[in-house]
Amino acid sequence: MADQVRVTVDRERCVGSATCTVVAAGLFELDEHDRAVPLTEVVSDADVVDQAAQLCPTAAIHLSPAD
Repeated sequence: MADQVRVTVDRERCVGSATCTVVAAGLFELDEHDRAVPLTEVVSDADVVDQAAQLCPTAAIHLSPAD
């Protein structure tokens, strides 16, 4: 995985399990509809957000190279 990645969340798939907010604390939050929102578009700690993406029960977190 690259050092920096672009993080997006498919808000139609997100069910608000909050797994990402626990695994990648400080990188995600839940909005007023209990949907995950990345706190920054490009993240330097790729390993942590990759783990959050892998553990997302609905596969709503998507990562791509930050180039």
